[in-house]
Amino acid sequence: MKKIISFAFVFFSNYVVFGQSKTLIFNQVSNSAQTKALWEDAQSKKRLIDTTSNPAKISDSNLKNYNVVVFLNTSVNALNFQQSAELQRFLQAGGGFVGIGGALEKSYKWLWYNKMIGGVLAESQFPDKVQLSLITNATIGKSELPPLWKIDDKPLVMSNVAVRCKPVLLDVMGKTWAWHYTTEEGGKMFYTALGGESSAFQNPNLLSHIWSGIEEVSSKKVPDYTKIADTALPSESNFLKVTLSDNLENPLALATLPTRNVVWVEQNGNVKIFNAQKRKTNQIGKIDATNLKAIKLDPEFAENGYVYTFSEINSNEYKVGRMQLLGDSVATMSDFSSQSTTPLTKSITYEFDKYASEAYRLPKYFAGKSFRFDSKQGFVLETLDEDGNIKNVEPFLSNIRFDSIIDISFGVDGELYLLENTRLVKIDYSEKNRKPIAIASANLLSGNAPLKVKFSSDGSVDYDTKDRLSFEWSIIGTIIITIKEQNPEYTFLKAGNYEVKLKITDNQGESDETLLKIQVNKAAPKKK
Repeated sequence: MKKIISFAFVFFSNYVVFGQSKTLIFNQVSNSAQTKALWEDAQSKKRLIDTTSNPAKISDSNLKNYNVVVFLNTSVNALNFQQSAELQRFLQAGGGFVGIGGALEKSYKWLWYNKMIGGVLAESQFPDKVQLSLITNATIGKSELPPLWKIDDKPLVMSNVAVRCKPVLLDVMGKTWAWHYTTEEGGKMFYTALGGESSAFQNPNLLSHIWSGIEEVSSKKVPDYTKIADTALPSESNFLKVTLSDNLENPLALATLPTRNVVWVEQNGNVKIFNAQKRKTNQIGKIDATNLKAIKLDPEFAENGYVYTFSEINSNEYKVGRMQLLGDSVATMSDFSSQSTTPLTKSITYEFDKYASEAYRLPKYFAGKSFRFDSKQGFVLETLDEDGNIKNVEPFLSNIRFDSIIDISFGVDGELYLLENTRLVKIDYSEKNRKPIAIASANLLSGNAPLKVKFSSDGSVDYDTKDRLSFEWSIIGTIIITIKEQNPEYTFLKAGNYEVKLKITDNQGESDETLLKIQVNKAAPKKK
């Protein structure tokens, strides 16, 4: 059935028949006179309506039952980000929105709503109740209004109404007081500046005006969430912040490598690299890091190993140097030097399709969004329009603590890498169990028989901290010997080349393996 939503922070329900439509009215003031007036009018005319004053009702699970949501003298500022995002998804799924009076404010926490509502408040507002003479400019919905009518109210005054908005009510001077249009999200919206005074709801024309707006934006079916399945806001519980390296010394900039390693430069000029396979950090060089702002890989880095350094000379003017990475152990400065006046990009954009085969890439919700961190706004996402203008700003992982992020980059695994004040960390995402990572080492890799070797699984990790791990070592020679210990010892009695495999398995059945090679030489001749 068709539903309409209205905001009041108590939840009532009245299941009476009204064609195919159901409305939810949301009003931040519990049991307000405005809510009661709409409720009683709905009962008398057998309209299907629920009312609430609880922002938690603005959720996918609840909104999917309605055709229209009504914000009654309450704006999106009453919602947290999760609720705001789910209201936006309701419109994207085809739901209708009605704003009454204070649903429009001077500023909003969420930019998408600012664009959607369509009007801008004038600096000067009515201090007291006034009488308006109104002209019904357009026939909408099923409720009829006289062509000319009056109301005593304290409406909000607009200085600007977007061109896309279709006027519904005008005054004799031609000023717009109500409008509707189909939003960029996909659903329809209706807004009326009337309804500021509780007494105005005693005017039957106002009630007819509101219901005509509800009827206009109400679709014949409840919202279709299947068409926006990939846009659901991911649960923060599916994200994991992983520390890769700590005790960093004033890091300045990082770059993620095709090998899944990460290189960064510290304020003292030290160039360090995190080896993802060995899970170890090494210093591989030293450069002049004066006023260093960024490091960038050469487009042909895989062939030449070049990493460019950008040191600020003046505002948006940079000295460009070049260092060369030789494997994962040496970085040398070359003689390249130039200058650039191209501003450095302050945020990075997530290319979801680029990481199709990666297990822990960020979800499709973030596709095309730009990630940015600053001291005032914290970690935020920006959605840009086709012209590159900011369309929406939203927080990112607001429940996770970040320690002054210095630089950010996506790795080839589709995960987000961050330089904090003293740490290199990454953000991975999974809706299911993560595989453990096996790391094996030995105190000896070669020697004469008999060769006693101590094996270690130190460094192995499972990022799902509740998982229990089992360890299995396989010593592969002419026969295979299995040892189910975490850090075993084994004595090789015969000469030969051996492979030693470590397999780690979690209690969910996910596993990872790694190999060591041990060379055992013939026993040294006995001394006579």
